[in-house]
Amino acid sequence: MDKKNTTIGILLLAAAIALFVWDANRRAKIAEQYPQSQPPPTVVAPVPVAPIHAPGLAPAPSSPGLAPVARSTPAAPVEGKIVSLENDTLRLNLNTHGGAIRNIALLKHADVLKHRKDPAEHPYLFNGDGAVPALSFSTDGAGGVPVEWAPSFSVVKSEPGHSIALAATQDGLAITRIYTLAAKENDPHVVNVRTTFRAVGPAPVAAFTLRLNMGALPPTKGDVAHQFLGIASYDGTSFSKTSLSDLSEKAFIRVPRGVQPWQWVSVTNQYFAGILRFDESTSARATDLHVSPLYRAAAPGQAAATGAYTLTGDVGFYIPALQPGQEVTLGADYFVGPREYTRLANLGGGQEKAVQFAKLYFISVDFLCKVFVVTLAGLHSILPDVVWAWGLAIILLTVIIKALTWPLITAQQRSAERMRQFQGPMKAIREKYKDDPKRQQQETMKLYQEHKINPFAGCLPVLIQIPVFTGLYFTFQSLSQLRFQSFLWIADLSIPDVLPGLEDVTIFGIPIHILPILVAVTMLINMRLMPMPNVEGQQKLIFYGMMIIFPVFCYGMPAALMLYYSVQNVLTIFQTLITRRRFQREAALVSTDGGKVTVLLPDSPSGGKKKKDKRKS
Repeated sequence: MDKKNTTIGILLLAAAIALFVWDANRRAKIAEQYPQSQPPPTVVAPVPVAPIHAPGLAPAPSSPGLAPVARSTPAAPVEGKIVSLENDTLRLNLNTHGGAIRNIALLKHADVLKHRKDPAEHPYLFNGDGAVPALSFSTDGAGGVPVEWAPSFSVVKSEPGHSIALAATQDGLAITRIYTLAAKENDPHVVNVRTTFRAVGPAPVAAFTLRLNMGALPPTKGDVAHQFLGIASYDGTSFSKTSLSDLSEKAFIRVPRGVQPWQWVSVTNQYFAGILRFDESTSARATDLHVSPLYRAAAPGQAAATGAYTLTGDVGFYIPALQPGQEVTLGADYFVGPREYTRLANLGGGQEKAVQFAKLYFISVDFLCKVFVVTLAGLHSILPDVVWAWGLAIILLTVIIKALTWPLITAQQRSAERMRQFQGPMKAIREKYKDDPKRQQQETMKLYQEHKINPFAGCLPVLIQIPVFTGLYFTFQSLSQLRFQSFLWIADLSIPDVLPGLEDVTIFGIPIHILPILVAVTMLINMRLMPMPNVEGQQKLIFYGMMIIFPVFCYGMPAALMLYYSVQNVLTIFQTLITRRRFQREAALVSTDGGKVTVLLPDSPSGGKKKKDKRKS
């Protein structure tokens, strides 16, 4: 029975590691689809599109056999006048050419690790290259490719730190765009955007479809498979996401709106998001979502543009025919900031769904990830505002998980101790009834029942630890709060740890990470302390092999996960020592003599000896 228990545990751990390895290989293959030298993809079967153009925009030539061409970012964006709107959190740089957002500086988030102490001086830029301005206008050209429509705007009103109004007149339309920063009581990452089209000429303006660009975010170093890059939509019931891998052989993907109008659309990477949440009337006008890859502009001297590095989306809106004097307004709240689950949940409208936790093949631990995110945020909020606060929050979470699993682990350890102490009687039973398997099993079960031995006690802790580890792995991958957060020698909890000064030091090309080594050492100590009945020969080699493979497999994982596992192992060592000492005081002394099992129980609480219990095997 104990061999079965051991085998089950080994198989479960092996299956978990195999799934992780499979998933890592799958993501690596996806990443290989986007080398920097990759040319724009071609489309085998072009999607027929009937373009509708804005007033004054000459239709692009088209032919029935023309394949769609992927959007390519220009080497330098067309510049009008750059005007800025700023609060303590955001700085919007608006281009009067098109009246759109060239980029948005996140003043509380640094661009790179070395600038984390002065993020306002070196802020992270949303839509950093500005090649396709966020919220810029376009219409469908030949083959369905968005064609820029950029009226020339001028600033007509400005309230510093509050709002900017831009206006343009073109072909019988007066266009007003008003950007307003959120009030103090609201999230400072939200910008309200209202665009009004008013017919001012003597003739009516024909109906047309207008697109608003969502902006773009680059991939992060930790997202080699580009699994967090995506354009998503949500209609209150269903969530849909298009990833860069979906565009591997397509110039674009057209996502039609469903029966229910979209509440919002978003663009995300591993740590940041841009979410456009529509007003009710604006939501009803949305028609579809055009998702396309972006390519880096060719550097001087290069023959062609380099490969796809991210993607962007253009939301289509139907603008009805306008009689002179009539107008229509598109309104939305535009969140640009960190992809924090609790922050987005507080914004309402299901915007927290933009935080999509990764899956391990077909296994989803979405619920566990949300629990961990909320718990970590709560623990961090009660800690002092110190540099190591997030590291301390992870340690507190580890202690809580250990407290919840303490009874199960104790039961596992006590069962293993009892199994070890009763190996003699069990061997005697097997020898006596070697020709009668049924009687052998009956006597073994009777021995288990009389001495409260549960041979399956080791399975449940293993079953619990696998989803907990998987949930934390995906949580720490998506937790934007860990970006550039330090703890002890760890410079950034979101990536593998490196000792200061040894960032460029490698052994056989492998960087030096301390926490995975600490995990391996604590695992070894645990294994030496943990009783392993009937584990000899090949089984013992398998156990020690798993102990070696697991830290190697975890070597490149975020420091936050390795911190959790290191502390968890140290607490388990402490628990094992306590359990062993207590069990040694309480456990029976077992011996066999002539086919009999003799059990001498320890002293009773009253100080007297309990009676010996002799029973014939």
